[in-house]
Amino acid sequence: MEENNDLSLLYEVAYLYYEDGLTQEEIAEHLGFSRSRVQRLLEAAKKEGIVEIHLVSPAVSFVDLEEELVKHFYLEKAIVVSAPLHSQYLIRRSIGRAAARHLESVLRDGDVLGIGWGRTIYETLNALKRKVTVTIVPLIGAVGQVEMDFQVNELGNQLARRIGGFFVPFYAPALVDSEDIARALFSDQSVRRVVELWDEVTVALVGMGDPRREGSIVPKFFLSDPASRAVLAREDVVGDLLYHFLKKDGSLADEVFDRRVMSIPLERLKKIPRVVGIAGSLEKVEVLEAVLKGGYINTLVTDQNVARALLERLEKGGESSK
Repeated sequence: MEENNDLSLLYEVAYLYYEDGLTQEEIAEHLGFSRSRVQRLLEAAKKEGIVEIHLVSPAVSFVDLEEELVKHFYLEKAIVVSAPLHSQYLIRRSIGRAAARHLESVLRDGDVLGIGWGRTIYETLNALKRKVTVTIVPLIGAVGQVEMDFQVNELGNQLARRIGGFFVPFYAPALVDSEDIARALFSDQSVRRVVELWDEVTVALVGMGDPRREGSIVPKFFLSDPASRAVLAREDVVGDLLYHFLKKDGSLADEVFDRRVMSIPLERLKKIPRVVGIAGSLEKVEVLEAVLKGGYINTLVTDQNVARALLERLEKGGESSK
């Protein structure tokens, strides 16, 4: 009976605050409570499930932009989200949530999900909630002591635990010192298991970027390697996709350098049935355009500013991407 009375009090206080619109001070005055007690009661009402808060996203539609992207870049699907306050952090969160909802709608038990790295990948994987029994495999190796966003093995392991899937780690660095080392690692038994799984990936999630941009943490990894610095210094390089550096037309910037990269080859990436590319903020326009021209993704999740910029650049160029 005492517990029921307590719950009734929580309900009444919550009703006064959320339905009647009284302030915490007004409720405290009416009930003879301190304001701090009213605040505690409102928090308790949330914990007991008496108060449930649901956020309703504004009805903003970018269907026209999505249809234009699909048409001109030969995509299977495009998802465009708003770019709140032009904040890179909020844009990443918005894209991540949209990409997560898309993945939840297409992933099925038994699928193999390949994942890349990056801040937007991190937001996407964190937003995935639906339980689904998939095998999760990295598409790229690791990069030293850097932020969690780029620790692909940890990202995959945490995701598997949360959604009930299985994780297969990729114990290799993203870049090695020579082609011979890369060849030896690819033939190693533990690495070969991952490489064989790449052919079974049904859905891939990849990000892209330009390591030369301000704020990127990736360039630190290149500083001690002259060949890497030389690739980054080339004017025709616009960024990377899974550490494969691309030229403006979507082709590889340097095939010799690329043979040192420990990630799924781009031609094998193209064979995956559903490759979801995620990128936001105008600084990603050039590399995203190259990725689209190369045909490396068939599903795109981006923000409204990037979508418009891509279509404007296409219009100036006078032809659709292939």
